[in-house]
Amino acid sequence: MKKLVLVAVFLLGFSVMAMAQDVPRVEVFGGYSLILVDTTTALKQSLFEGMNLNLNGWNGSIAINGNKWGAFVADFGGSYGVAGEEHSVPTRWGEWMDVSIHSIMVGPKFTLHRGKASPFVQTLIGVARIKTSWAHQDYIENVLALTLGGGIDVNLNDMVALRPVQLDYFTTKSGRTGDFDDHLKFSTGFVIKLGKR
Repeated sequence: MKKLVLVAVFLLGFSVMAMAQDVPRVEVFGGYSLILVDTTTALKQSLFEGMNLNLNGWNGSIAINGNKWGAFVADFGGSYGVAGEEHSVPTRWGEWMDVSIHSIMVGPKFTLHRGKASPFVQTLIGVARIKTSWAHQDYIENVLALTLGGGIDVNLNDMVALRPVQLDYFTTKSGRTGDFDDHLKFSTGFVIKLGKR
């Protein structure tokens, strides 16, 4: 009976070890991003309030894993678009506006490394540089930026994973008394995994 229990414990331990996944020391993400801008708050009391504004761009991040579930993330992004595109032929000067957002944010990321799929959540804080060009004038503002969201990485092999979806609530706030501008950010791309923890 003791031998049977010993064999069962050995097999159980071996199966748990086989299920465990090596966690990389560093994960580098790069890919496409889309920001759906809430123009009712971001462009309040302007000609462009309430118009559709989608910003296409890039997103990259570096995650340094401290243990098998927690990491520190540095996130970088750039997104670009035009407000007022529905006016195919402007009837007066300045009916469209170029918009770009570049952001740098840092914060914690929590990942559940299980099998081929690794879901994660993260919250980041940093700064965003918003540039608008309208009526031949450039307006630049540096604002507080925050994100709260998550996604999933699907391992293709030991070094590469596909991130089919990452969704973030992305908000910016100008000044001490400015309103929070609420946006939705979607990202997709590939993750390169370096080293072992």
